[in-house]
Amino acid sequence: MFCIFTVVGWGQKKKRKSSQDVFVGMQVKPIIPINYFNAGPIDLSDTLTDLTIGSKLGYNIGMVLRKDFTNLLSFETGISYTRRNYAIKTYESKRDTIDYSDFGMVAYQIPLQALVYIRLSEKLYMNTSGGIGIDMYASHVQSVGDNFLIQHLSLRRYWMHFSLLANVGFEYRTEKSGRFYIGASLVNPFQPITNTKMDYFYGNTARKRYETQLTGIYLTLDLRYFFHNKENPMRTIIDVNR
Repeated sequence: MFCIFTVVGWGQKKKRKSSQDVFVGMQVKPIIPINYFNAGPIDLSDTLTDLTIGSKLGYNIGMVLRKDFTNLLSFETGISYTRRNYAIKTYESKRDTIDYSDFGMVAYQIPLQALVYIRLSEKLYMNTSGGIGIDMYASHVQSVGDNFLIQHLSLRRYWMHFSLLANVGFEYRTEKSGRFYIGASLVNPFQPITNTKMDYFYGNTARKRYETQLTGIYLTLDLRYFFHNKENPMRTIIDVNR
């Protein structure tokens, strides 16, 4: 009889534990302009004008769903809203004129990535992760320069595509206050995300067209918080009655 109660109690304990290994979190990830990984400013200068297009500070915000298989191995998914911001700058030496235009590309991403942890202390973990991001791009984007010398149009190449995800960071885990995470991520789309066209007006009706593609590569500073996963009382009652 003692053995039976021991097995039943152990089974209930396993069920309760399994209900606590899924965590819900929130993340805010500022997108940092970089000049590496083929993400730096694009120079389209010629004898007529100096024209560059480069990334600005953007952001990624959303929710994360994490499944812990062990203390050192997890899987993450979720959904996030991403805004990549860009700036176009021109300078024409003949007329000594400048112009400036900015725009943003909006996308939604569903990450699918595995995480491996190294335990540094009782509550502090270091992690590295990798996976695939499913990216959905909202629309085409257009803009006009402040001095009306630039007309810009960025056509999304796909409404849905994929990115390679890589991440490294540190996580502080508590029993009652949740989990706190800081790290950095690199998002590298498998293909350029836009066909970008820019018309520069150097006369009343005279203009010249510049064309390029935006790679969409970006680096982020990752700030995450995972809520404390309290045991569900109703689930405990159900488990006991089974």
